Amino acid sequence: APSKGSAAASTAFILTVDAATKNFTVRKVGADAEPGKSFELWLISDRLPQPRSLGVIGGSDFTARPALAAYDASTINTALYAVTVEQAGGSPTGQPTSAPIFTGKLIETVPAR
Repeated sequence: APSKGSAAASTAFILTVDAATKNFTVRKVGADAEPGKSFELWLISDRLPQPRSLGVIGGSDFTARPALAAYDASTINTALYAVTVEQAGGSPTGQPTSAPIFTGKLIETVPAR
């Protein structure tokens, strides 16, 4: 059986944020939640007292949401983004219930105007 490490390494989530609208899109790559489970996306910032849910990542390859509209640009740009495996529909407590399977920060993908 493959080790847990190799399975995790082939799973990726690509988070794209439109700086102008703060809308974001998550693309799942090689990731399917187990039955009865959901992937949930979190924003983690030293400016916030606790992680903030950005919602459950849907079953299709792409999930688009406006959930970052509540945050200022510097928080969005410096935050750590994490994906956890939660019960279907997301965490019942509003906080992560498991360790992240994926974390990352935003990087600039287009040159500044």
